[in-house]
Amino acid sequence: MKMILTGLGKLEIAPTHDTPEPMEKGYTKTRVLCCAICRTDAKMWEQGHRDLVLPRVLGHEMVVRNQTGQRCIVWPGKSCGVCRFCNTGRENLCEHMKITGFHTDGGFSDQAVLPDDSLIPLPDDLLSHVACFAEPVGCVINAFEKFSVKPNDRILIYGSGTMGLVTALYARSLGLVPQVIEKNETKITHIAPFLGATHIACSKDTHASEFELVINTCADYIAFCQCLTKVGKGGQVSFFSGISKNEHIETNLLNLIHYKEAVVSGVYGMTRDHMEKAIPFMQAHERELTLLIEEIVTPAKAPALMANVLGGNHLKYILDFDLAADTTLLTKERQPPPPPGISRQDLLPQGLCKQVIEAVAPLSDHLLAGATAKIDEKTKPLGALGRIEDLAVRMSLIQNTLHPEIRQKNLFVFAGDHGITEEGVSAYPSEVTAQMVDNFLNGGAAINVLCRHHDIDMKIVDMGVKQKFLPHPELIIKKVAYGTRNFAIEDAMTHQQMILALENGMTTFLDTYASKPVDILGVGEMGIGNTTSAAAIISAITGITPAQATGRGTGVDDKGLAHKTEVIERVLAFHTLDPSNGFEILQKIGGFEIAGIAGAVLAAASTKTAIVLDGVISTAAGLVAYTINPDIQGYLISGHKSVERAQDAALTHMNLVPLVDLNLRLGEGTGAAMAIDMAVAACKVMTQMASFDEAKIARSSIKPV
Repeated sequence: MKMILTGLGKLEIAPTHDTPEPMEKGYTKTRVLCCAICRTDAKMWEQGHRDLVLPRVLGHEMVVRNQTGQRCIVWPGKSCGVCRFCNTGRENLCEHMKITGFHTDGGFSDQAVLPDDSLIPLPDDLLSHVACFAEPVGCVINAFEKFSVKPNDRILIYGSGTMGLVTALYARSLGLVPQVIEKNETKITHIAPFLGATHIACSKDTHASEFELVINTCADYIAFCQCLTKVGKGGQVSFFSGISKNEHIETNLLNLIHYKEAVVSGVYGMTRDHMEKAIPFMQAHERELTLLIEEIVTPAKAPALMANVLGGNHLKYILDFDLAADTTLLTKERQPPPPPGISRQDLLPQGLCKQVIEAVAPLSDHLLAGATAKIDEKTKPLGALGRIEDLAVRMSLIQNTLHPEIRQKNLFVFAGDHGITEEGVSAYPSEVTAQMVDNFLNGGAAINVLCRHHDIDMKIVDMGVKQKFLPHPELIIKKVAYGTRNFAIEDAMTHQQMILALENGMTTFLDTYASKPVDILGVGEMGIGNTTSAAAIISAITGITPAQATGRGTGVDDKGLAHKTEVIERVLAFHTLDPSNGFEILQKIGGFEIAGIAGAVLAAASTKTAIVLDGVISTAAGLVAYTINPDIQGYLISGHKSVERAQDAALTHMNLVPLVDLNLRLGEGTGAAMAIDMAVAACKVMTQMASFDEAKIARSSIKPV
């Protein structure tokens, strides 16, 4: 049997058909004897992981039997062997690392195909269940090899999970004096047998300080902060466990590293050599390590145990595949059906959303001949004003008059944060979204300058920024949530959030229009991570590849660009997307600000208002709106050509041509603001420029240039 992670919280138990022999040289088919559930496995089950491609068989703390009958532990990596890290004995940092249970299927299966070089033979006198600790012990050995310690040095360890207790046990084996800090009284009671057998001290806190070595083995960033206060001058701090995402460390605390001349060592995984060194340690401490086994269970119990592992109050669960014979297979967790009495059809937009979408009428071309004739009659060679002439005709058709006029100009900058930033796709942290919104409200951004220059009424619309803002006359609060979810591992938003975001965009425009009719609308955006969403949307709808769609956004380097492309490839492989279903695409891979723009575009088209798109993000939002109702096309104007290459595919799909190419990539609506002024100029050309007859100029006297 095997367990397949198919989505967040979805661990499917299925029978294993006989795995074929590996085709690639250097790999071996093995039989998995047992595999521990690591907290990393549980986190991927709950949250996903930036290196995880679904579906995937998890598990990397395993003991297997190879085809010769030899029991082996498994170094959970496949390194390239040629990069600078591999050549210096640090293959755990390999530039091209492939990790078992992350990039390739792991040990949550009774069969596993593994690299030959990753198999490390076990001695006959070591229990298989205890040998599952080889990976965590190897990580601890990697950490201690970076330290300079001597017998009787005091070591403070934050966290009494399996890693913290293995760390304490290893420290004691080196003659150090470990003390474990654990704030959870229930957990202290739970680990009492291990503490009693090893005589390791554990308490909720300590008044002692000036420790020679401090290690944080938990994800609590407060614990990491305490590490910096507890380490002594000239001491050492091990950044052993990654801390929770999106937390902040006070600079006053970081300055302690400077004042104390403390050494901070990062630790990530282990090398094959570290796992080999773990074997004699496990042999010497087999009895103590046995006390860290919470339970040895049948693999079918794995889905039910994930929450226990994440809860942190339990130690190591080990799946034993020899226990699997009499277990029944679990069925795959399904998406819940609609509530009783509600059909799938009822999930389509209703209310305002439906009304606006149905109110969009295609642009009439009954004035096309007259508008074209009028612009051709101006005192100039035919076509001499280029795109301005096309724009003048378009404005005539939108306003249904040969005398188009733009009096009221509005521009909305929709802002929202994106969970996809957790995948490291941006050169800037997500905090910049809120900081830029503050900059907009203070009038200091480029879009403020351009809107003042062109006399455009500008408003900022908070659709989903992580920060809460104080009331401001230029701010419209339409917050759906504090940022979308990470769509690499789950839908960006719920169905209800998607509809609310669309309607919030619609009411943003409609309320403004009701107060004072709008002649032309520009749409801009702010949201760190939104070029990833835009590229994914454009790829999904137009069919271009992620490599063709992905750009540098905020300015990622070549390596960052490759990673961003890989993330989008993974996203589109994970989600099943119908390119004709704009609602689904928006829900699964969109952003709140993108949904807001799409809603505003649909609402503006429903009132026959001209709409100027900015760069790639607003173009992606326009593409979603176009997918929902293609009749908006006649009201859309592409303000400028973005350096983000996905925009071209989106514009081609909508049969739009950008007005100018100024090599812009700022966003905010800056290109739209300049294009609005061009639309004003185009209307004035149509209405104020003399014709040949009016100027009494013979047509033959005007020569093409």
